[in-house]
Amino acid sequence: MVIEFSESMSTFLDDETGNLISEGLALQVTRIYERAQHETLALLQSRPTQKVVVPVREWMSATQLAEYWQLYNDKNEPTTAGILKWSKRSPGQFPLPHAYMGDLLRFNRVEVDLWAREEAERRRLQNEKRRLKIA
Repeated sequence: MVIEFSESMSTFLDDETGNLISEGLALQVTRIYERAQHETLALLQSRPTQKVVVPVREWMSATQLAEYWQLYNDKNEPTTAGILKWSKRSPGQFPLPHAYMGDLLRFNRVEVDLWAREEAERRRLQNEKRRLKIA
């Protein structure tokens, strides 16, 4: 609802309907809106923010690692495809470090973080080599 003040009369014109609204009614509506807005903001600011603290695990499953690295699909679910692919690389292709605990695949946080930094550097160097070949 857009309201315009008319100089010649003490009324307001509603742009959508073209109806005239008295100045008193328009002021009341404006005050109600401003009060509701003020009270809503005060209520939101008075609520304590809830911080969710997720404990960082030393050993993680593929799903936990995907959450830790924030690897999510378009449905906002953790995706493990890349993690499993990286862990299956041959030794010469720098596989993602992992261990089996029984038949469960697990990843050590310190080792995978180091691998991620090294992998980023390997990819950066690989991209530089490609650019040099093109030039």
